[in-house]
Amino acid sequence: MDIGERLYSLRQKTGESLQQVADKVGVSKAHVWDLEKGRSRNPSFELVRKLAEHYGVGIDVLTGKTGEPAASDIKIERIHRDLEDLSQRDRDIIAELIETMKRNKASNG
Repeated sequence: MDIGERLYSLRQKTGESLQQVADKVGVSKAHVWDLEKGRSRNPSFELVRKLAEHYGVGIDVLTGKTGEPAASDIKIERIHRDLEDLSQRDRDIIAELIETMKRNKASNG
């Protein structure tokens, strides 16, 4: 599997459109399409880094040195990344919410 196929697979796992990915990494929709279709074979290192960061994977995933994470793992990584942008107070609120949900799940079997 080449980098284009990996990018397509990751985009499918995240449920994003070409435009959403393009907007997040600062390139055109056509450029993302060309990358996925293998028409643009030499993306800049900076773009590869942005794409890897966007999908929450290492560059090794895009180059094929390591396997792709499951869709659920990508979602968890994104949530984790988003938490870094919140205040400590907001992170504490979310942590308490998670604990409450875990307790509710345990008590409901």
